[in-house]
Amino acid sequence: MGLSSFASKPIEEVAAANPNVFFQMYWVGTRDKLLARAERARKAGAKGLIITRDWSFATRRDWGAPPIPERLDLKVMIKFAAEGITRPGWLLAFVRGGGLPDLTTPNLAVDGELAPTFFGAYSEWMGTPLPTWDDVRWLREEWGGPFMVKGIMHPDDARRAVDAGASAISVSNHGGNNLDGTPASIRALPAIAEAVGEQVEVLLDGGRRRGGDVVKALALGRG
Repeated sequence: MGLSSFASKPIEEVAAANPNVFFQMYWVGTRDKLLARAERARKAGAKGLIITRDWSFATRRDWGAPPIPERLDLKVMIKFAAEGITRPGWLLAFVRGGGLPDLTTPNLAVDGELAPTFFGAYSEWMGTPLPTWDDVRWLREEWGGPFMVKGIMHPDDARRAVDAGASAISVSNHGGNNLDGTPASIRALPAIAEAVGEQVEVLLDGGRRRGGDVVKALALGRG
């Protein structure tokens, strides 16, 4: 399984529950911060690293984004009280798990820093220059273990990921998030699988709803 660096649970807790976890990193902050987060994940027991390159920012959407509060203060709790009351099972699960989430991103905190809120982390991501293939190669060399590049949608990028040292690639458009006009990942899969052959493992992200979808993806991924 892959745990996002934007997840609400720290890598230490998740790795203790599932030793086969991979740490899915977003390119947020400086190289020093990126490396510190990767080393934290390694120390926690993460078996591999996933670098995410398929998350894009759009200035607007054709639909409204779901309301995500910055923090759970009294004003927010009152605002969402009706939704919580109508979902008692959901609320009880949080209580049994130790309480309501604090809406921070603990895996982005390094060197004793306080965990940033989701929007604080999002702002840092927006202010970070996009990674080059040299950046990807650098992180792969620093990590040294299993390394996946997520967000490949073109054969040329698949070849670049192989050249950068990736041991696996994920054909993904990030679920079409913010880019609702992008091609489906399964349409990009055959050409990508053909481009890389048996050099790396090829995974498909998104679009699977039933067993038939899995069979189609396996067939198309054989190149």
